[in-house]
Amino acid sequence: MANYRAPAQDWLFILHDFLKIEDRTDLPGFTDLTPDFTSAVIEAAATFHEEVLHPLDQKADEAGAHFHDGQVSTPAGFKAAWDAYREAGWHSLSLASELGGGGLPPVMSVPISEMRAATGHSFSMYGSFCSPAAYMLGTLAPDWVKTHVVPKLASGEWTATMSMTEPQAGTDLRQITTRAVPQEDGTWRITGNKIFISGGDHDLTDNIVHIVLAKAVDKEGRVPQSLSAVNVFLVSKQSIDPQTGVLGDRNGVHVRSIEHKMGIEASATCALDFENAVGYRIESAEGQGTTANMAPMFHLMNYARVGTAVSGIGHAEIARQNAVEYARERRSGRAASSSRDTKTVADPLIAHPDVRRLLLESSAFAEGARAGAMKAAVLQSEARYLSDRAARQKAADILDLLTPVMKAFFTDRGFETTVACQQVFGGHGYVKDYGIERLVRNSRITQIYEGANGIHASDLASRKIMAHDRRMWNHFATAISEFIARHSQDKRLDDYVQPLESALQRLEISLESLTQMSARNMGALEAGAYDLMTAVGVLYLGWMWAEIAAIVTDGRTTRFVDDQTRIRKLALAEVWMQRQMPLIDSLCRRIESGNAGLLNLPDNLI
Repeated sequence: MANYRAPAQDWLFILHDFLKIEDRTDLPGFTDLTPDFTSAVIEAAATFHEEVLHPLDQKADEAGAHFHDGQVSTPAGFKAAWDAYREAGWHSLSLASELGGGGLPPVMSVPISEMRAATGHSFSMYGSFCSPAAYMLGTLAPDWVKTHVVPKLASGEWTATMSMTEPQAGTDLRQITTRAVPQEDGTWRITGNKIFISGGDHDLTDNIVHIVLAKAVDKEGRVPQSLSAVNVFLVSKQSIDPQTGVLGDRNGVHVRSIEHKMGIEASATCALDFENAVGYRIESAEGQGTTANMAPMFHLMNYARVGTAVSGIGHAEIARQNAVEYARERRSGRAASSSRDTKTVADPLIAHPDVRRLLLESSAFAEGARAGAMKAAVLQSEARYLSDRAARQKAADILDLLTPVMKAFFTDRGFETTVACQQVFGGHGYVKDYGIERLVRNSRITQIYEGANGIHASDLASRKIMAHDRRMWNHFATAISEFIARHSQDKRLDDYVQPLESALQRLEISLESLTQMSARNMGALEAGAYDLMTAVGVLYLGWMWAEIAAIVTDGRTTRFVDDQTRIRKLALAEVWMQRQMPLIDSLCRRIESGNAGLLNLPDNLI
């Protein structure tokens, strides 16, 4: 069984030394986040995840979720764990207090999300949409929903799903055929089939609220082909009396089957049949536009994407911890720099350079991405609450640009890190005894769900970087340039600042080339999108590591940096600069090639 220890000190370092959250008087709730307060929250959450959730994970994976007589049952221990989890409020820590949540800034939920992914990925799939659904409904839904449904989601007494995918319609929502027929009483009747619905049914709560995409029929009762026909509906598993909130008979929502998957075996991934189910349309606040009616779902989607990105960090962290532990204990051969202790027959694996490569690259990703995810959470608060409109726009632009990068790059590297750590175990990593193979299986899904990573790369290239005269990119690049300008004269930081500056300049050149090529052939933009996403991801963590290096080198105002932490952080920053930042040049060369070989071969010859 894999072991886990929450990286509490690193979160505290990021919160108070890196982000200096209690100094942010311009953001509501931040000045209350003192080290004593954040330490207490993280310690309590760590205790739950280490002592309650983590011991369930392996047994739950072996038992799996089950479907019998139309009902889903979760593994033993899940119901008690969910009750304890929701009663502690971990699922809604950053939901606004007026909606029934904990009211803490989003940055405080990042450690919770990371721990949840590391210790119970399957478990996390059941309640992950409670808070975002409560926020969306609390903002846009009718008053009776705000009164009777939102509090149940905020408390975790009910859970929620995001029901989008259909057998024939994944990313392309135009192909949705689930139909919504308006009724005289203002409700809608929803009919259709959805697949891959995480937590689509379970025995943890009395009710499940499905947030469903369906097409409103036209005047002739036909399902339009247009994307503008897609709307968002609330469909409850059990009927709800709008006057009293009391649950009634079963609504027309039924589980057809659950999927048998590569990983997250204890998560019930359901195929749902909606058969004339009563639904309530959620009005959009976006006004006109082809996708305006879907705007309420976009909040859930972006929340899910960021949460999935943090899952990549959680998987990397628990895999890294176990690989380091194994490498310290397992002895094999003599390392090139071995002291050749004659009292032992061999050196520990951790002495071998190639094993150190695997371990230190894993650590550099996990800790750099952790800083990146928490910085993005602060950007979320800035985009909402800063008093200056231009500053809010800048924060929103950088966050919008980073969202697809984090979802795709963090999960790519999260999976690659679990595989690298599995490699440290050798043959023992392939068998079930050590638990590392479970981490590999579970982490793979993060690259697929909530939008395949290639889709996010395309979104980054076409809708984020190249759109609006590259405004989002310019705000992002300017923020990095401002950091470089502040520290360019500090010779102690040359090994970190100079690679960052060179990488940014190299990527700017590549973007100019890509702009010119895509003007002639949009295929060049699509073909280079994945390399572009990866390059931006490497650059973003390069920025994070350069910032961290500057903080620990100065050290005058740090609270959670001792000598060992300083040495370790500088070494990991050096690892990222030496082993990852050079990748940007090769990625840019691939982008600038135009990828004619990739684009021009006829389909029948592939």
